[in-house]
Amino acid sequence: MLWSVYATDDEEVRDAVVDQACSLGAVELFTSLHMPETQDPASWVRWMSHVHRTRGARFWADVSPAGLARLGPAGADLAGCGVVGLRLDYGYDVEGVRAVAAATGLPIALNASTVSAVELDALAGVEGLVGWHNFYPRPGTGLDGGYYARQSRLFTSRGLRLLAFVPGEVTRRAPLYRGLPTLEEHRHRDAYTSAVRLRALADGVEVVCAEGVVAPHHLEWIRRAEDGVLTLPVNLAPGCAWLEGDWRLRVEETGRSHRLEGTRGRALSGACANADAMETGSLQMDTLGRYRGEVHLMTATAPLDGEHVRLGEVAAPYRCLVGLLRGGQQVRLVRADRPAAGALADAGPPI
Repeated sequence: MLWSVYATDDEEVRDAVVDQACSLGAVELFTSLHMPETQDPASWVRWMSHVHRTRGARFWADVSPAGLARLGPAGADLAGCGVVGLRLDYGYDVEGVRAVAAATGLPIALNASTVSAVELDALAGVEGLVGWHNFYPRPGTGLDGGYYARQSRLFTSRGLRLLAFVPGEVTRRAPLYRGLPTLEEHRHRDAYTSAVRLRALADGVEVVCAEGVVAPHHLEWIRRAEDGVLTLPVNLAPGCAWLEGDWRLRVEETGRSHRLEGTRGRALSGACANADAMETGSLQMDTLGRYRGEVHLMTATAPLDGEHVRLGEVAAPYRCLVGLLRGGQQVRLVRADRPAAGALADAGPPI
């Protein structure tokens, strides 16, 4: 995972981002050198150089022709300031991209949200080419999931590195303070569920926190997800604490539920009554004959059948992950009412 830091951030925010990134060994940071709100771009480059020297941070810098012109002499030696790659946002055609790559010798990231297959093919042979999706400060302008997946395949099918943004969880970036997601559906979601969704739509994509820091438990869950274990915070009925822990979903996919391996034959030790249906995201125990005790994680809402009892449910903020589960997957059920598993206890209220 990568982090982002900007000239418009408060000093406290910058320090928090650098501290969190460096503490986890993430020495690559994203920044922008063409934000019109940046009052003194040369001063920002000096700050980058200082962090590069003192903390070992390296930067991918978002640039445009106008932004580079504003830097003046300060932009003459970006590599010496810790810049290891340039993301060319707008204002560059194919020949312009080739010219920047040749002049700087730096890897080039293209705007994966807008580039075409024709342009990518025309840039074949450019060393270190990367795809880096856009983020969208204005609500209503973020990408649709299907479009994001199609654009991402332009890069993954060619074996090129691909990155995309999730919004931060504590700090919103100026000037709009409305989040910086790649996908519009993530604008008001946490970094964890957003990261899982990005990867479900584009296998191998690297996730970049677009602003501020991420709650420590969400960082841990993102790491687990990278290792193939999806964490699901749950609310459990009394007597159902035995469900906490790691489970493997059976490989069969029914479109109705995933069954937890190793639960058949469990004795009923706690449950609560279903209301009007067996809702998506609920945990249901079978009470019928030889299937008694088997636990179903519902992936679709089903009518009551008198043969299941409710043991709990995936907590509301994370229920969107249920539709991303696949047969054979490893999941970890954690209590949503514990600080390390529920709301952003250490990072302020969810936004």
